[in-house]
Amino acid sequence: MFEVKMPKLGQTVEEAMIVQWLKQEGDEVKEGEPLFTVQTDKAEIEFESPASGTLLKILVEAGIEIPVLTVVALIGDKNEAIPAEYTQGTQPVVSPKSEIKEKPEIKEEASTTIPSAPIASPQSTTISGDVIASPRAKKVAETHNIPLQNIQGSGVGGRIISSDVENAIQSQARATPVARKLAEQEGINLQNIIGSGPHGKITKEDIEKAKVSTSPETPTSALPTTMQKIPLTPMRKIIAERMGQSMHIAPHYYITVEIDMTNAKILRGKLPFKVSFNDIVLYAAVRTLREFPNVNVQWGGDCIIQMPDVNLGVAVALPQGLIVPVIKKAQELSLEGLAKKAKELITKAQNNKLLPDDYTGNTFTVSNLGPYGVDHFTAIINQPDSAILAVGQMKDRPVVVEGGIFIRPIMKVTMSCDHRVIDGALGGQFMGRFREILESADFM
Repeated sequence: MFEVKMPKLGQTVEEAMIVQWLKQEGDEVKEGEPLFTVQTDKAEIEFESPASGTLLKILVEAGIEIPVLTVVALIGDKNEAIPAEYTQGTQPVVSPKSEIKEKPEIKEEASTTIPSAPIASPQSTTISGDVIASPRAKKVAETHNIPLQNIQGSGVGGRIISSDVENAIQSQARATPVARKLAEQEGINLQNIIGSGPHGKITKEDIEKAKVSTSPETPTSALPTTMQKIPLTPMRKIIAERMGQSMHIAPHYYITVEIDMTNAKILRGKLPFKVSFNDIVLYAAVRTLREFPNVNVQWGGDCIIQMPDVNLGVAVALPQGLIVPVIKKAQELSLEGLAKKAKELITKAQNNKLLPDDYTGNTFTVSNLGPYGVDHFTAIINQPDSAILAVGQMKDRPVVVEGGIFIRPIMKVTMSCDHRVIDGALGGQFMGRFREILESADFM
C-alpha cells in the first residue's frame, strides 16, 4: 500500500490546500495521472499520482489547509485491507467539518455553492482551440452530456473544474420542464438565466424575458438581472489580503517619468533575437537596480535588509487574478537570457504550471498594463519589495526637442515607493537614471 502525502512544492511552503480531488475512492489510478489539485500561495497545481493501483481511501477532503507531507490518501490493490490506524481514529479523515475552529472561513468556502457563470469567451476558456478542463470535469461533462464550451471555469487561468460542471448540471435541474423546453427551442442557455421561481427555479416567464432581452432589436448585456454574490476563490482571497496589507503597512508615494522609446525601437529592430518592449523595460530596470542597490531592499522592522540578488517579479494577469513569477538573479542575465526566462515563466503562469519557487523571493516587481491600452497607472507594492514599476503603453505623442515639435513614441512609467525605505530624492534619482538607460538603449 502506498501513502500519498501532501507534496512540499517549495522551500517556504509549510501548508497547502487540496482544491479538488480528480479521482474518487474506488477509482483506478495510474502513476503520473492527475490525482488532485493543490492551492499553494497564488497558484493551483495538479498533483500526479505517485503510484498505480486503486484509490482506496481519501483521508483529507478538499477545502482545508494542512501541513505539507501529511498523508492525504491511500493507493493499493483493489481488495487490500486498509490499515487500522486509518480506520480507528488515529488518522481520521480530515474534512471541513472536522477542521479546527481557527479557520472557519475555509469551511464556509468549501460548502458554498458557486452561482452559475455566463458563457465564457474563447480567450478565457481555450488554449490552441482546446477547452481547458480537468480530467474529472471532462468526465462529469461527458456523463451528463454538458458542453464544456458553455461553461466558464473558476480554476486558475479559466480552467474548468468539476464543480463548474456540477453547477451547470444544477442550473439545468432548477428549471421547470416547460422552461427547459422553451429554452431549447429558442437556443437560450439556462446558465445565463436567474430564476424567479421558488429557490431560484427558472420558469417559463424567465425564459420569455430572456428571449426579449436577446432579440435583435434589444442590445444584449452581460449584466445579471439581480444582485449576485460570487464566492472568493483561494487566489482572490490571497490577493485581497496581501494588497490590503501592503497598502496598510507601507506608506506609498509615486514618481512618474515620460520616456522617449525611439532608440529602444531602433534597438529592437537590430537585435538578432526576439525581444518584446517589456523585455527591454525589464532589462533596463535590472541595470538601474545594479546602480542603485539601495532600492533593491526590504523593510526589516528594526533594519533595512540589503538583498544580494535582483530577483525580478513580472506581474502576469490571469482570468482569476494576478500572479508574479520571479526571474531569479536577473543581474546575471543578458538581454537575450532575460527575455527567454521571462517568456518561460509567463508561459508557465498562463498554463498553471508554476511551482511555488517560481513566484517567491522577489525583490523588485514590474507591472505592465501597456498591452491593454493603459497610458498611466499606479501599482500597489508587491511585498516584501520596497518598490514596483507601473508601465503604461508606448504611444506616439508630440514632444518639444531643441525648440522643434516632433512625434515620438512616449511611454509613461510610475514607480510606487515605500517611504520607510526609499526617500523621495532616492526615488527620483532612480527614475531619472532608469529613463536615461531606456532612452539611450545602449544594450549591445
